[in-house]
Amino acid sequence: MLNNLLRNIANFLLLLLVLQLVACSKDPDEEDDYVLNIAEPSEPSSNIDDVDVDEENKSQDVEQYIDKDGNIAYIPQGFSVSEKADEQTINTGLVVIGPDGSEFVWIPTTQTALGQREFGSYFSNGDRLSNYSDETSLSSYQQMLKGVKLYGGFYIGRYEASYGGGSSLSDYVPASKPVTPSQSGRIWVQFSPQDATKACENLYADNATVQGFFPWGCNWDCVLQWLIDSGCKTMEDVARNSTSWGNYSDDDFSPSANGKYTGIYEQAKANNIYDLAGNNWEWTQERCGSNYVMRGGGYNLMGGACPGNRYQAAIRDPLPGNDHHPNVCFRIGLFIN
Repeated sequence: MLNNLLRNIANFLLLLLVLQLVACSKDPDEEDDYVLNIAEPSEPSSNIDDVDVDEENKSQDVEQYIDKDGNIAYIPQGFSVSEKADEQTINTGLVVIGPDGSEFVWIPTTQTALGQREFGSYFSNGDRLSNYSDETSLSSYQQMLKGVKLYGGFYIGRYEASYGGGSSLSDYVPASKPVTPSQSGRIWVQFSPQDATKACENLYADNATVQGFFPWGCNWDCVLQWLIDSGCKTMEDVARNSTSWGNYSDDDFSPSANGKYTGIYEQAKANNIYDLAGNNWEWTQERCGSNYVMRGGGYNLMGGACPGNRYQAAIRDPLPGNDHHPNVCFRIGLFIN
């Protein structure tokens, strides 16, 4: 009888231990359709080191810029470096201004790799590498890679894209300018990724030294990794919880979530780039199955509140590319020819 009693007590204690382990392994805030993956590396779409370039192909019309730390960037023809002292250093966000007044930040790739899916958080149907398209065979992707390797970096829009001009889809051009209550303009939402691709290519189409492009997922990852490498943000900030620097429903600084504006909150600035986290979701050219991938999270999507600990800057969310969501915009990329 004593042996049976001891055996029953041991089984009871074992059951309690199993239940405790199960409870500890489950995040109470985690939904079943959500997977966080920041540790397992993903296969690169294309490694920039595999791209052959000839240094002699650098354009004579592109100006070499050397900052106070000796770091190098390249300025396209017709662009100028910001006159503000805190916008002239590459490691903290070199800002250049285009002939139309749009502003861009130089993203160096000399230390931060381009062309890899090293981290990110994924929704269901987007958590497997096999679901993602291989962009390496696309001429537009290869052209971007060559320009980035030749000059050691690319530019990303300082702000979410807004309307720049044009009267139809064939000649629309976006802008990268602040949109605030005191400044005119409107965020470019409700446009499909296909529309964004064409619009970005239209921008500066008459400038032989620079090419506008709709960013790929690897460009987005490179920007986030650069924020980490430069010491501006941590992996926690970009891939776990972006509430402290993104416009979300639960952020620490905005009185109310609002995606009508970009560049309105200084707290939402990272290395002189505004609203990478939260505000509006942003399309990329990255494909997951038949869907395009959104990044950055948002203050609101289809009536649902988006907190920064669930929809952080690194998140990937695939949606049908023909969708015209009122809370999804994009950001302009530039590479030098």
